Amino acid sequence: MELSATSKIQVAVIGAGHLGRIHAKLLTARNDCKLVAVCDPVPSSRGWIEENLKVPTVPDYMELANSVDAIVVATPTIYHYQVGAWALERGIHTLIEKPIANTVQQAKELGRLASTHGAILQVGHVERFNPVWESLQARIEPKTVRYVESRREGVYTGRSTDIGIVLDLMIHDLDLILSLIDSPLTNIRATGRCVLGQHEDLAIADLEFQNGARAHLRASRISSTAARVMEIQAEREWYELDFSTVSLTATRATETVESGELQADGLDPIERARVKDELFTRWLDRTQTTPPTSNAIQSEHSDFLESIRYGRQPRVSGTAAIRALEVACAITNQITNGNLRILRRAA
Repeated sequence: MELSATSKIQVAVIGAGHLGRIHAKLLTARNDCKLVAVCDPVPSSRGWIEENLKVPTVPDYMELANSVDAIVVATPTIYHYQVGAWALERGIHTLIEKPIANTVQQAKELGRLASTHGAILQVGHVERFNPVWESLQARIEPKTVRYVESRREGVYTGRSTDIGIVLDLMIHDLDLILSLIDSPLTNIRATGRCVLGQHEDLAIADLEFQNGARAHLRASRISSTAARVMEIQAEREWYELDFSTVSLTATRATETVESGELQADGLDPIERARVKDELFTRWLDRTQTTPPTSNAIQSEHSDFLESIRYGRQPRVSGTAAIRALEVACAITNQITNGNLRILRRAA
């Protein structure tokens, strides 16, 4: 469905928890859509919306069938498939928070329903809209990537305990890495542990790709400090990203070093001792940038609404989300089974 440039898209948010309230607050401030309602079965959650955002609420999302063009699903993960399938079967455009669903089978069915009924399916891998990632995308050549290391850790919040840390946090970095490295995944090695409940609270995974690229991921929700960082090794440059502080550092050898004209090993001991003081002037070029700040969820909303209006695919499609979930489930299965699973190598 294409809308005119001036018509407002009628949107509802399903789920009025922590993230649902953020979605609702941002959507009420937009002038290209109208937040017609927020749905939540809990009376106190509906009361918060009505009191703070002055938006109508309903206890059952099925009441919205004839009044919305699109929905944002911010329910617990176990309800993603149920709500998403209901909407997509009716041609209602759907933005589902990550992960897309609890199982790969459910995720693929959501993708099929979106295609069958001509509805946009977008998934909330919001780090794709982080300014630091967008800044990296503008300067890196994906085919040159050789190694990625990510660390995403946080203190325990009590939220998203219906899923483990792989589906809760690590999947962010899985989505980023899979969007960056355009090569079949061949091997997965993973380990983790459950500490506070029945789902893993700490996970470590190593990925190998057919083109030789590798990735090492670590995620935890029982850390003493929070971190959202990534290091990327490309052929000529290496990058350090901090998603929290929105900073990007790029480093490469100077021309004289890269050409071999200047080599530290060939210096006498006195000159070699001075390298540490000249490392980032004479030997390495190092630039740090802080992209202009922006609200990643707000940018995600813009992408969703523009995809609806102009009939194009969103930045994070159902297909991309399914692939991230497939890898995440392979990791969690390996952690649960406590053994190594090697994927069939591509021919």
